[in-house]
Amino acid sequence: MKGLVGICISMQMTFVLLFITGITPKLNSYLGATIYLIIGLASLVISLYLAGKKFLLGISFIAFIFSLLIICFTIFIYFLPEAGMPPEIPLFE
Repeated sequence: MKGLVGICISMQMTFVLLFITGITPKLNSYLGATIYLIIGLASLVISLYLAGKKFLLGISFIAFIFSLLIICFTIFIYFLPEAGMPPEIPLFE
């Protein structure tokens, strides 16, 4: 169980490092969104599993909230239009 907590937190730290270093804007928009969504969804599933097993509920809850923030951030940045500009990845044309 402690290994899963470590994996969840390390994936979230990977997101933070990718965001801070600015590596993903140099990549293709589709690849960046895919990486962010995989990190967010995988850490969400792991944190929900850990919360279901009642293992370190406080850390599992914080990881769950941060996973939701990662997913919402990705949707906001890549899939929603902003100030009259089209989205990076248009879902409907």
